Amino acid sequence: METTKLSPLQLFSLLVLFQLGTVLVVNLGMEAGKDAWIAVLFGMLIGMALYLGYAYLYTAFPDQLPTQYIQVLFGKYIGGLIAFAYTIFFINKASRDLMDGGLLVFASTLKETPLFVINTMMMLTIVYVLHKGIEVLARTAFIFLGVVSLIGIIILLLLLFSGILDFTRILPVLGDGIQPVLRSVYRQNYQFPFGEIICFMMIMPYLNNPKAGIRAGLMSVLLSGLILAGTVVITLSILGVEIAERSIFPLLTMVGKASIADFIQRMDILVVMVLIIGDFFKISIYFYAAVIGVSDLMKIPYRKILYPLALVVLFSSTTIARTYSEHVKKGGGVLYQMDPLFYVVLPAALIIAALIYRRRSRRQAGG
Repeated sequence: METTKLSPLQLFSLLVLFQLGTVLVVNLGMEAGKDAWIAVLFGMLIGMALYLGYAYLYTAFPDQLPTQYIQVLFGKYIGGLIAFAYTIFFINKASRDLMDGGLLVFASTLKETPLFVINTMMMLTIVYVLHKGIEVLARTAFIFLGVVSLIGIIILLLLLFSGILDFTRILPVLGDGIQPVLRSVYRQNYQFPFGEIICFMMIMPYLNNPKAGIRAGLMSVLLSGLILAGTVVITLSILGVEIAERSIFPLLTMVGKASIADFIQRMDILVVMVLIIGDFFKISIYFYAAVIGVSDLMKIPYRKILYPLALVVLFSSTTIARTYSEHVKKGGGVLYQMDPLFYVVLPAALIIAALIYRRRSRRQAGG
């Protein structure tokens, strides 16, 4: 483990930027139609419960990485296999998010630039920052959270003064019943982006104030959920369900429609900026979790693993899919078929094993 320590505020900044990440510009919760924002709020509540489960594992083993205490709970071989599976999972997620960011930049601003070049530039920046350590990434997150907040306020004011909001487009509430909302929550909303914060289990051991850090993390899930739900409400109020469902990047389409007196317009570049910032931190944290995991399992210094794994992420991002539609389709399939194993099933098994382990430890200490 690194010797650096993170403050609760730094963890909060990393978590908020991670959760906003790529989710701001995709179709979030659209299976629920007009009630997509309700599905996001339900997903947020489940995400808070998941976070508390992850936090419990951290408090049970505060000085150990997950790759270490998984082997304590499940044994060297089975635990080692599970820990290795998590590192592969994090690498895959980093690759997919690198593809997400590259495709948006390619489609919106750099249409003549090869996608591989865009992804390479992003990966070089990430490797440079992570070479300096997680503390540098955390300090950078605190600064950029302010930048993203400022951009968000500018976009909100632009949309309000453009006069294009029509909240009747989200009415009636629960017009099709609760089933579409529950289906959307099950298939997407509790996992993306809330379940994804499981990678922060690799970062929590660096907290300098565990109790305050856990509270800050919980507040970050709450804030992110409210921001995402509000974004969905505004998107549906401007585009309507039909256009929002068909749009590849609905937030980009929505902001592109806004203008004030034909003077302030084409502010969609602000959305691209938010995406690049959020995607940078999301890839960085997934990648860092994978690097730390491999470093611990193979007993190889962190910085020696950094560059080879960066090449793995970069090249695997270009082989995920040939088109954006194929990329989204594969991602959706994995989201509700494979991801619950890593977000819910294995953590639940770890929590049960940790409870048994701690009870036995107390008995042995008492006896």
